[in-house]
Amino acid sequence: MPHSLVAERFRRTCRDKRDDVAVRSLSDGSASTFSDLLGEFERIRIRLDAGGVRPGAAVVAQVGNRATFFPLFAACMDLGAAFVGLGDATDAEVSAIVERSGAVAVVTEHGVTTPPKTDTPSFGKSVVLKLTSGSTDLPKAAVASERHLVNDGRHIFEAMGIDASDVNLSCIPLSHSYALGNVVMPLILQGTPVALRHTFNPAQFVQDVEASGATVFPGVPFMFDRLRALDLPRLPAPMRLLITAGARIDVETVRWFHSNLRRKVHSFYGSSETGGICYDDSETLADPLHVGRAMPETTVAIRPPDDEDAAGRVFVRGNAVSQGYADADADESISTFCDGGFLTGDLGLVDADGRLMLTGRVSTAVNVAGRKVDPTEVERALLGLPGIGDARVLGMACDVRGQQVVAFVVRKDATLTSLAIRQQCAATLSPYKIPRRFVFLERLPVDARGKIDRRALQALAALGDTL
Repeated sequence: MPHSLVAERFRRTCRDKRDDVAVRSLSDGSASTFSDLLGEFERIRIRLDAGGVRPGAAVVAQVGNRATFFPLFAACMDLGAAFVGLGDATDAEVSAIVERSGAVAVVTEHGVTTPPKTDTPSFGKSVVLKLTSGSTDLPKAAVASERHLVNDGRHIFEAMGIDASDVNLSCIPLSHSYALGNVVMPLILQGTPVALRHTFNPAQFVQDVEASGATVFPGVPFMFDRLRALDLPRLPAPMRLLITAGARIDVETVRWFHSNLRRKVHSFYGSSETGGICYDDSETLADPLHVGRAMPETTVAIRPPDDEDAAGRVFVRGNAVSQGYADADADESISTFCDGGFLTGDLGLVDADGRLMLTGRVSTAVNVAGRKVDPTEVERALLGLPGIGDARVLGMACDVRGQQVVAFVVRKDATLTSLAIRQQCAATLSPYKIPRRFVFLERLPVDARGKIDRRALQALAALGDTL
């Protein structure tokens, strides 16, 4: 008997659709049937079981956007493991996650390795540790059970109308919470095929849709901005549903798609901690843009702000909300599990029609082309470098990537250059986390309370790279 609901549904789906193409790799032109995935599932399961993977133990997976992700994920659920999926990460970041999780297995495209034996914490049976804010800070990983994942998948099917006849075109990392709900669970639960690319290639988009027959594209604002910049003359007829998530999209980009390509880009709002929260299923354009109404079996409320003139914080309850962070002490004032739900770091308003409009954030996360960066993680990396006395990191507006990471640095070595710092950061930080700009200061500005003055830093950033 299967040990998990996800594995049971995966087996059933693969047997029912065994000869159908399940995953098409657009990078190399290969294709895997559902029967192929089932065979890979059995092989991976045997290998992990023989390697000592037991219920509650962590398995770190870094296989990228490859067909093997699906059977690997199902095998980990069947063994009761805690699945930790990684996207782009440096060797140092992977090593940190392996050490902090006490992982008993690390799976890459090259095979399975067994790390040296360490203390092996139990994160719960058949769970996923969703790393939040683009961070390798494992304590802040949201722990989602199979029940949460299945519920999130059901909500997405119902709200977005995605079924087994669709084909998902996925360039977003399969390990990310967005893809788990919109791409992985549809394939596992109902057999929705997937066309995969390792990275987004706007010049290939039309060809990818035509080659795969893709009908659904879950993307991020950066991707739609790039497609708009290409001034696409058309979208192939099969592509019926465009979805954007991860950050606020430019209203002009939405208007361009609507008027030039006759497609609405539908806003989807969610988080690693909650799964999907809201979705805009309408075909009309609204100004200002909203992110739609609450997902099925989900309630959204606005917690009153401290300032009567400010927007309140978005509070979410529902059966897809994760059970908490991997470390119970990881909650913070910005975002926290409380009162049977999750208090986000987002500010918003709900209009008379029940549509949520996001008005800002109280968190410090930087959104780089749809990928979140935790400033404290970058600051720790900078402070660990020789020649740096102090550092702070902020997100600043960027026309191309939405936001960029800007570092304010106090040097102990005046000869230290931006290029030298970037080169050293590359050993510990993924490329998108490395600061794009540096502002060198004699000291960091403080306010009347003696705290770092963020407004002063933002003003300094406008004056140039080196001060």
